[in-house]
Amino acid sequence: MARELTRRQAIAGIGTTVALSGTATTVSGETTDAVVETGFETEYPKCVYKMSEGEWNVSMPINVHVRVPGDTLALAAVEDEFTGLSDLEWTRLLPDSPTRAWDERDEKLIAPSLSFRRPRLGDEWPHVHVWEVDADRVALHAHLDVLDFGSSHLHRGDYYREAVERVDDQFTADGWERDDSHDIEYGVDPERLEGWGETGDLKLEYSG
Repeated sequence: MARELTRRQAIAGIGTTVALSGTATTVSGETTDAVVETGFETEYPKCVYKMSEGEWNVSMPINVHVRVPGDTLALAAVEDEFTGLSDLEWTRLLPDSPTRAWDERDEKLIAPSLSFRRPRLGDEWPHVHVWEVDADRVALHAHLDVLDFGSSHLHRGDYYREAVERVDDQFTADGWERDDSHDIEYGVDPERLEGWGETGDLKLEYSG
């Protein structure tokens, strides 16, 4: 019989299917595992969840942590980086598959606050999802869209480090401060982490 997850086990979990002493516990619907850090990273969501066979499962890393001290709302500052006359190459109009992240405070999965793509000729379009954590913080996931005819929207997310580099260039060109010296603890098993490859973990702080 599968063991029931405690809250602490859920917070330290590795996805919607969690191995516990040889058994597996599956969490379905709009509630699932939460993985958080401490200090600066408190309540930043760790992973992107995608629906597969009726269950939300860990899919990709949330690889950029953004902080905006002061009076400017973090979400508004990030949105400014992807909109306006100088950023017409980014769009939020293209269809996308359902995407979620875990909200630790409300204990539920939530959709992104914002999503943007940067279309280009050929493959590997930069694609970001943005979640508001609070007034000062935003969590951002970045990947490149890779053509995949077996996927529901004919692409899959990959090349996380390369995608973060595009975001990094976008923000630092406008004076944001960057820190890539840390590793985000995603709480996933080593096999999944190896499959992700280089995640490009990055912190950005608004200095405007």
